[in-house]
Amino acid sequence: MLLIRYAPEDGHKYFIPGGGVEPGEAPSLTAERELAEETGLTATAERELAVVRNSDRVEHYYLMRLGDPHCAEQRAVPGDLSPGQQLEWVDVALLPNTPVWPKRLAWRITEWSTNGWPDRPVQLDDSIRDLHAPCDW
Repeated sequence: MLLIRYAPEDGHKYFIPGGGVEPGEAPSLTAERELAEETGLTATAERELAVVRNSDRVEHYYLMRLGDPHCAEQRAVPGDLSPGQQLEWVDVALLPNTPVWPKRLAWRITEWSTNGWPDRPVQLDDSIRDLHAPCDW
């Protein structure tokens, strides 16, 4: 799974690529646009996995289907990232022990990738701020 690593001064932590919905934009199109802007990858939002309440924001997370991953244009390259942030591929099996936001979603992605994706998006209220917390669900 492609993650964005926080700047080194913020510690060894990650977050899932994404961003703010533009006025009139569907969340699935936001996921596609933000992925392209942050990673240079083009993909189609295949299914919504989760809606996560993060303080006063509501975030939507999608399973994305890449175009041809062997095509030169489909290699991840840092784009619209903050200074010090970098892209990093992480094995999905390692997500429960990886400090990634949103933490509860990372735990579930590992389970879903093995046992099947949810039929409907799950609703999560993720208040975990210690991204190094062990998986305890």
